Amino acid sequence: MAKFDCVLLDFDGTIADTSEGIFEGIRYGIKMEGLPQPSPEDMKTFIGPPLNVGFRNHFPDISDDQVEMLIIHYRAKYSVDGYYKFKLYDGMEDLLLSLREAGIKTGIATSKPQVFIDHIVKTCNLSHLFDVVVGAETDVLEAGKKVIIEKALDLLKPHNCEKPLMVGDTKYDILGANDAGVPSVAVTFGFGSIDEMIVAGATYVAKNCDDIKNIVFG
Repeated sequence: MAKFDCVLLDFDGTIADTSEGIFEGIRYGIKMEGLPQPSPEDMKTFIGPPLNVGFRNHFPDISDDQVEMLIIHYRAKYSVDGYYKFKLYDGMEDLLLSLREAGIKTGIATSKPQVFIDHIVKTCNLSHLFDVVVGAETDVLEAGKKVIIEKALDLLKPHNCEKPLMVGDTKYDILGANDAGVPSVAVTFGFGSIDEMIVAGATYVAKNCDDIKNIVFG
């Protein structure tokens, strides 16, 4: 008997290593606006929060209009080929298939815009791995991960999912899960800081997909 009956996962840094396409888009936007390029380590901080938050955190003195332009440039680049530059983490497909075979519902809950994540799931033949796919409708921080998680859970209501679990790689995933009243797993193989996720209140920590599976099945 599994401990949880539905598992929601973030996408970037949790299901897949999407850094190549995202970093190319971010660097392109920054170049177009004539701003200094971040270090490789600082680039990791752009994955997890909404785009406007990532740009604002790194460039606190730029105007709202320039933040908007950075996002426009990023999407112009990302929508050409950034979609497809990702790799599922080792063991992830097997994990998702084993959860579904056990009758556990699976879903994506990501801050990536809905139009992007829908395109990725459809064109990269990932639809068979998920019951629901929920992204962000906007890039505003106020929407937060809580709203995305709750929307995914609402879509799963017909399946009588009463024991959900959220899996993510940044503090935003953990905080969103806490705000939604959902236990969470902090994965160490993504882009976020494990220390930040523990401070944020992660229920569990997983080093790999086997750890996630053991958590789900108790």
